[in-house]
Amino acid sequence: MVPRATSPTSKQSGQAAVEAALTLPLVVFLVLGTLQLFMMLQARILAQVAVYRAVRAGSLNHGDCLPMMHAAMVTMLPSIVRTDSPQILADAFRMRRDNEYRVMSSYGNLFNGPMVEIVRDSPDPAWVNALAGNEDLLFDQPTDNDAALDNRTLEIRMVAWYYMRIPFANWVMSRMFLAHFGLRNYTATNPLMPAQKRSDWWNDEAPPLGPNDWPGGALDERMVTWSNRGHFVFPIQVHAAMRMMTPVMADNFSRGAECPVTGF
Repeated sequence: MVPRATSPTSKQSGQAAVEAALTLPLVVFLVLGTLQLFMMLQARILAQVAVYRAVRAGSLNHGDCLPMMHAAMVTMLPSIVRTDSPQILADAFRMRRDNEYRVMSSYGNLFNGPMVEIVRDSPDPAWVNALAGNEDLLFDQPTDNDAALDNRTLEIRMVAWYYMRIPFANWVMSRMFLAHFGLRNYTATNPLMPAQKRSDWWNDEAPPLGPNDWPGGALDERMVTWSNRGHFVFPIQVHAAMRMMTPVMADNFSRGAECPVTGF
């Protein structure tokens, strides 16, 4: 019997299937990853607006944490849920006014991490608590004292936790971010290139995530913990300063420079 020759068409069809299997993950990631990056850019812009509104609220309210936290949270809500009407916005804020995300992950578990965290770098809590009364009685008096001027400027730094929610892109980008910050060495099969059995995503000179005196603890430790639970969250760090428009109150600094994460 004469063996039947394989047609060129079937060979080309098999080659196309192999090429598609190798390139499809990358194409899918390019589409989803681009969408996720644009959403992160939107969250970054919102965080810049949020920290400005927070420092302004604190400047008008004697450096009180509660108005600052609420002003920042309301501004960041569009990056979490729909806010296209006053009623929807009010309902979304009411549900999260204690600074908890309350979103479901793709794994079906609830994420209750904080939306924002604020630290007041100025005024100095020691200076505030050393005031004779509950406020700066010389607030309206002109002064050439640089220390007094510094302590009458409200300076805050804020981290807005952005929850990545685009399927597949959130997992891949989370692994990239953890490796970029030197938090986890990813050596398994590269999901973008299945033929690459050892991706080796790691940064030996990891950039810092900032000091570890945030109200909720170290940012890097929580990123790893949440990632292990299937929550892919990225910290957006922003900063703002404004001259105090009201005298600082000692009662508002009784807990120190860090604003409480929850328990308002």
